[in-house]
Amino acid sequence: MVLQMSLTFGSPKKATSRRQERPLPTKQLIIDVCDGKSIPGGQGLIASTHHGLAEVSLGDVYPFLDFDEAIAFAASSWKSRDNDPSFRVGVSSQDIYDLFTQVYEIGFPWLNKHKQVSEKLQDKHRRLNPFEGRDLQDRLRAVPKDVVEALVGKLQRRTKEYVFGCNYGRAKRARGGENYGLSIMNFQPVYPRKGKIIPAFASEIGRQFKRYPKNVASI
Repeated sequence: MVLQMSLTFGSPKKATSRRQERPLPTKQLIIDVCDGKSIPGGQGLIASTHHGLAEVSLGDVYPFLDFDEAIAFAASSWKSRDNDPSFRVGVSSQDIYDLFTQVYEIGFPWLNKHKQVSEKLQDKHRRLNPFEGRDLQDRLRAVPKDVVEALVGKLQRRTKEYVFGCNYGRAKRARGGENYGLSIMNFQPVYPRKGKIIPAFASEIGRQFKRYPKNVASI
């Protein structure tokens, strides 16, 4: 399975069976996970992660997920919603495990292509991924039904268009003066600046995770 091959942290263990909390991801760790290899395409991954988390909060699902799973799902599900209208239509008929598996078929290869966690952040990265990619089906089927329904409902919505401040007027004019679904990235510089965009996305993603529970579900 793609997911279990993607998260390997040593000797085989079962999913956590005791209540525990995980740390908050730092800005640098988020950069390492989304753009650690600094190769072309890293900005697209971290941008899609931000957009996905901004539109579809994973806060109620996060206790059942590893950090890398949350990142891969946010980025890949947003990209699918943006590029493929049939994805938004089809999510309502899928079992939650099948939905996540479908999203991860793109999400984890995309993540693994760019992820490279520095040695000094390896321990924190391990603690952010307490399930080590195992028992995903059991974990997802333990998510409360109302949480699943809310998640599916948000995944059916259209994506927003995200622009730098300097591009807002042009984007609005291109829409005939309509600005519904047009979002200025106020956390970014008004004008795109090399070397600033990815760190700004990472800081904003970090703020999003600060609102998520720290507890890890007992499965």
